[in-house]
Amino acid sequence: MKRYIVFLKQVPASTKVGIDPVTKTLKRSSALTQTNPDDLYALQAALDLSRATGAEVVAVSMGPASAEEVLREALQRGADRAILLSSPAFAGSDTWCTSLVLASAVRRIGEYDLLFFGRMAIDGDTAQVGPEVAGQLDIPQITCLSVIENVSADRICVSRRVGNLTQRMEVKTPCAVMVSRENGELASPTLSGWRRAQAQEITRWSETDLGLDRSLIGLYASPTKVVTTAVPQVTKNIRWLDGGGEVFAIIQSFVQPSC
Repeated sequence: MKRYIVFLKQVPASTKVGIDPVTKTLKRSSALTQTNPDDLYALQAALDLSRATGAEVVAVSMGPASAEEVLREALQRGADRAILLSSPAFAGSDTWCTSLVLASAVRRIGEYDLLFFGRMAIDGDTAQVGPEVAGQLDIPQITCLSVIENVSADRICVSRRVGNLTQRMEVKTPCAVMVSRENGELASPTLSGWRRAQAQEITRWSETDLGLDRSLIGLYASPTKVVTTAVPQVTKNIRWLDGGGEVFAIIQSFVQPSC
């Protein structure tokens, strides 16, 4: 049986997010959230391909209990089943520790053909997790996907963007694919999909289920150390102008005299 695994992340829906003064990480519980945009395009790519191949689509998210909303959306859009990786031990994981957790989940799920990732998350912009998971699993990776042209029993033929050029590739599966919004358009979710998603059970796995040592994951195991984080302070100086003469004087003060 063919199987595609899609990874989705819950991210803040606003820039007004608090920062923990001790851990220097985002206070995700205090923010409005959404599914990371690129991840939705990765899901769409997997769903489109599954219609032609009959593959099972498994949605996976790592995060707090609230990340279940991301998986409900994936189920509503057409994913066959969903798995939430959630534990206090995962909190604060950088991209390396996150990739370790995700790769362990892939191994537990079992046989697969393709892993789909959004190119990057809007709350980090590192574009590292997908490639790192591919590295953990020792499988090929395809970045900057443009079009999936066809899939055979053991290969996938794609086009990808390389600067201003387009590169055609034939890659042996299993492999990991990084997708962004340039890949296509999202299909609209349906009411029947919503009903199915609300009724479906979401599987939950912790570090125990994945066979992971707590000392290898989480904030303190992460090799990336954030020294300090600050929210930029924006101030405005507003001045009311009474007439055209005052406006002209201000403009003239900014104009440099010609040589």
